[in-house]
Amino acid sequence: MAGAQNEELDLAARRRARDEARRREEAERARAAGAVGGSEVNISELTLNPRNARHELEGLEGLAETYATSGVLQSVAVIPAETFCAAFEECAEQVGSARFVVIGGNRRLAAARKAGLEKLPVLVNTRATTRKDIIVAAATENLQREPLKPFEELETIEELKKELGSYDAVAKQLGRSPAWVSLRRRLRNLHPDIRKAVEDRAEGMTIELARDLGKSQDHERQLREWKAVQALVAARAENPQPKKKADKKKTKGVPKQNGAGRTSPPDAEEARRRSACAMAVAAADGDPSLILLAAMQEPADPDEAMALASHWLTEAGVGASALHLASPSSADDNDRQRKAALALALAHCELHMALNGKDDHQHAQAYLEWLTVHAGYSTSEAEEPALTA
Repeated sequence: MAGAQNEELDLAARRRARDEARRREEAERARAAGAVGGSEVNISELTLNPRNARHELEGLEGLAETYATSGVLQSVAVIPAETFCAAFEECAEQVGSARFVVIGGNRRLAAARKAGLEKLPVLVNTRATTRKDIIVAAATENLQREPLKPFEELETIEELKKELGSYDAVAKQLGRSPAWVSLRRRLRNLHPDIRKAVEDRAEGMTIELARDLGKSQDHERQLREWKAVQALVAARAENPQPKKKADKKKTKGVPKQNGAGRTSPPDAEEARRRSACAMAVAAADGDPSLILLAAMQEPADPDEAMALASHWLTEAGVGASALHLASPSSADDNDRQRKAALALALAHCELHMALNGKDDHQHAQAYLEWLTVHAGYSTSEAEEPALTA
């Protein structure tokens, strides 16, 4: 009993330490951005940002309950209303008589109102005085916290581009890579029906698939590929594949791989193998015949194999939709399908290796020899070639 009480006290202490560290980190970031103060102001003096990238403020009920009992631990970032209205004259009526406009923490303000609080801790940003400064400050606040929805990210990027002049400047300002910006820009090209599927979180639709479809500006092609995915999802729903029961002795301690990532980290050797596989998929060099033959003889869970292959294809910028059968209409389609076939074969070999490598020397040797010849794989971490950008 005493041990349980001590454990609860330790947990509470850790939670307080975490909250305090978060507050210090927030204050340091705010100071770097030009925020001053840290005092509380009346909620009646605050207003939501009329140009907030988040169109829907979700999860307010649970947050309000927390605030009602514990208060608001994190300050909201605000801009003096006078400064905001000078930069966005079209929003003056919406701001009204408020003293401050919230640019970071609109959800916290809405939840605090719902909880019936009277005051909120604020950090006043005095450095952001122009339209561009305020847009950048608000975008940075949003992206540093809970991720925006895909189309909210796209709108933020496009708005920043108007102010900064180029997408490279947007990436630099947000501290992101040009590739991160480019991936999100693909959503501009989506057919309205596919865009709606993303927004509605339709079965079978993922953000990776949406970005992949957005590589093409051919709406008819997008719809064909999306219908093929829907047909595959429907077929799987009607005829679900029974899960194979793995040998407990063989699977003990073997980490699983799914579309979102591992449930436990791989060992160093397995990590090097999978890194080599990812490089092989991206390059698609070398004769894949041996791997394709080995994959046909090495059974693996089809869902796990598809998930692992999808992960590698996404990393390579090919897109997971390349795994869905469709008649190629261009050289680019042929190349994507070759990479998809290689990724799926490698996934089967890797999963088989993880489960049975020590007991199946013939297939293990064939798999490792192929990786060594065509993907620069080495069993020695020191000999592993350095990754290049």
